[in-house]
Amino acid sequence: MPRWNRALVTGASSGIGAAIARRLAADGTALVVVARDRERLETLAADVAVDVEVLEADLSDPVDVARVASRLRGDDAPIDLLVNNAGLGFMGRFADADYERERGVVAVNVLALHELSHAAAATMSAAGTGGILNVASVAGYLPSAGSATYAATKAFVNSFSESLHQELSDVGVVVTSSCPGFTKTEFQERADYDSAQIPKLLWQDADTVAAHALAAVSDGKARAVPGFMNKVAVGFLKVAPLRLVRTFARRTSDLD
Repeated sequence: MPRWNRALVTGASSGIGAAIARRLAADGTALVVVARDRERLETLAADVAVDVEVLEADLSDPVDVARVASRLRGDDAPIDLLVNNAGLGFMGRFADADYERERGVVAVNVLALHELSHAAAATMSAAGTGGILNVASVAGYLPSAGSATYAATKAFVNSFSESLHQELSDVGVVVTSSCPGFTKTEFQERADYDSAQIPKLLWQDADTVAAHALAAVSDGKARAVPGFMNKVAVGFLKVAPLRLVRTFARRTSDLD
């Protein structure tokens, strides 16, 4: 028997989201897959041997977010695992950035995740079971000149998930944040990030991150940091003096 009966996965068209969806399907979990690219979602649906509902949605659009939230509240084919994986990020100085693009990062990474988590938390609490897996980032622990909005949104995901984990643990609902570091996906290209500067030993593949995250939420953990180097980095960032963290962040930023 699968750990989860039916999962809704956002950002399921590529990267970590697609890897999570495929791993869940391999375990026998039915899926509701959400992304803007319907063609990719339908390809994924055709490749797996479980029931898949394709839900095309732009999570920067409040109307689309409300539609996905409504699906989470539905009694027909109820969802017992929500995976908030969809995310955006862009490189560059905040003052020089296109503000509508920056607003979109907050809309997807924070507002959509917040609304979908609320819908899932209410429904799952009433049922007395369920899980919410929020994909955050090691970047949420680090001031990040050159990606200030992205890093701040991931700090929100970390803090919000930890609070929900405490709130919902007594009613049978697990909330887990996964905090990957550099992962081989399309994210870097879309974010205009020069990934050539990153040493190979810091990279992980999407499937490894997906497996680690799913194991963590199944085991009831509040937070999952995949990979030895990421664990070291997070441990350092938690205990290092803020002045030292700022110096490190400045020297590793992508700004000239």
